[in-house]
Amino acid sequence: MSRASDSKDKLSEPPRVVVDFDLLRNIGGRNFRDLGGHPVAGGRQVQRGKIYRSAHLARIPEESPHPLAAIRLRTLVTLQSQLEVRHLGPPRAEFLESGVRWEHIPIGDTWFRDDGFYKTETPPGHEHLVIVTEFRNGWQSFFKLLAEREVYPLVFHCSAGRDRTGVGAVMLLELLGVSRDLIIADFLESNVTFPKMPLSERQLEPIFSLIDESGGIEGFLLNALGLDITDLEAIRGDLLELASD
Repeated sequence: MSRASDSKDKLSEPPRVVVDFDLLRNIGGRNFRDLGGHPVAGGRQVQRGKIYRSAHLARIPEESPHPLAAIRLRTLVTLQSQLEVRHLGPPRAEFLESGVRWEHIPIGDTWFRDDGFYKTETPPGHEHLVIVTEFRNGWQSFFKLLAEREVYPLVFHCSAGRDRTGVGAVMLLELLGVSRDLIIADFLESNVTFPKMPLSERQLEPIFSLIDESGGIEGFLLNALGLDITDLEAIRGDLLELASD
């Protein structure tokens, strides 16, 4: 094969990004927040104290008690790939005590390589959309889990708690009827933790377009993810309440 051909093949390869596991270790336990409190039409709101999002929980900040320590957690959901869990470690044992259920639902296993590279053929600007479309089975398992009444309080996380966790939060809040302005605001709140790698509203546009083209979030979850209407009703029933005055 000629050098020109070799060069062309290299140019056609998907870009590879080095995963900074040292950085990820140091943000363990950060980017943590309650998804409750958001208003919903009909005088309702997302319940506080039921579902939380976070960065990985293999480490936690040392400067103060972590808020998770005060939560009577029932379920912890890990969205990291197998490789990330090997590099960063599983959630701290203290978070898995007293019968806490740990569910590992890998989102992105095919992206993370043993040589420390992250590799995907995703077109620029569609990275977050592909998190949804390439890993539908994982998201089906995630939402099926959320439909189980006994799982709450629950926390879900990936490594940084911003991309896969952010996409999961977008779909969940959309299902619960939270306005897109508030959904976007929650997504962008991760920029407080990652100011040098800021997320943008534009990254969600392809996801919202996909949802709209599916006839709304119900149509997407039912037809694309294979959920049942009873699953969606159960999630809403568990996580919505009448808003307090």
